[in-house]
Amino acid sequence: MDLAPRPVPAIDHLPAFDPESGLVNTMLETPKGCPGKLKYEPGLGLFTLSYLLPPGQVFPHNFGFIPGTEGQDGDPLDLLLVLDTPLPTGLLVQTRLLGVIMAEQTDQKGKTVRNDRLLGVPDQAREPIADDPVPVLSRQLLEDIEAFFIDYNRRRGRHFRPLGVGNADDARAILEAGLVKS
Repeated sequence: MDLAPRPVPAIDHLPAFDPESGLVNTMLETPKGCPGKLKYEPGLGLFTLSYLLPPGQVFPHNFGFIPGTEGQDGDPLDLLLVLDTPLPTGLLVQTRLLGVIMAEQTDQKGKTVRNDRLLGVPDQAREPIADDPVPVLSRQLLEDIEAFFIDYNRRRGRHFRPLGVGNADDARAILEAGLVKS
């Protein structure tokens, strides 16, 4: 298989959000219920299998990234799309931010960086959304998401430490701080 670099796909040129509506562009990588971590490879313009979870473990929500951003880990900012329905890999979803699980992640070499998990819902989900993510996302749901990422990272030789939960304004501030300057 020829894995030579190709012309840059449209994904790599998407803005992080629509300035008129404020909706965030989320590119889905891993569907809810998937037993493997899928990852977008910009140089190839393809999604690849990055990691298989242990038997019985699956991603609890649709997981993706926000194009045009970069977190301290060098990757685009992560976003969990909180929705009961699995959505396909490669789908672009206009997202309303709900909040953020603020976290630090330490790799196998001992380097610690912020690796927050922004939380959102598709704009098509028309239920009223409050600014405070706790009433919208139950404390139990937030704890389950945190527990998933703690265990997921532990199995990969990393340490994931939740620092707290923020609201939609906190999530927006993290997004804006992570915008890639062109």
